Amino acid sequence: NCSTPDYPAAGTGGVYGLSLQFMGSVEAVLETYGGKWEEWDDTFHVVRELRELAGNDFQTVTYNETRRQVLETDQAVRFVLQGFSGDLFNGYALVLDVLKNEMNTILSSVHFELRLMYGVYVALLILGFYLVLFRRTISGSVSHTNRARDFVQMLPSH
Repeated sequence: NCSTPDYPAAGTGGVYGLSLQFMGSVEAVLETYGGKWEEWDDTFHVVRELRELAGNDFQTVTYNETRRQVLETDQAVRFVLQGFSGDLFNGYALVLDVLKNEMNTILSSVHFELRLMYGVYVALLILGFYLVLFRRTISGSVSHTNRARDFVQMLPSH
């Protein structure tokens, strides 16, 4: 069940519907509380290591009361924060697992069929060489035998 108290119908469309709702909420939060797109620098798009983001241990933590009010009142912010509990990404991981399994099954069957086709091709090639070369050689030897017989019969005998 992918529904949340903030958006009860978010999971009705499955992982796709949940991801659309999540991305819509992220865009709404960025438009409401974030800066303008033009003000963002390139560091926003860079994937960073967790150690780099964590830096030194915190010595002092300051609590901003206005941000707590935002968390309590804004439905989109709560949904985005709940979305990182892993449901969305676990759903994508399950879909990817199914797709990888299907891909491996299809590729293994294609590999088997290609090997089978190659075996049939080699068998037909050997059969073709038999029919063309061996049969031609036999018919040529029979023809030479008949010509030799005719030559012997044409010799004068006493």
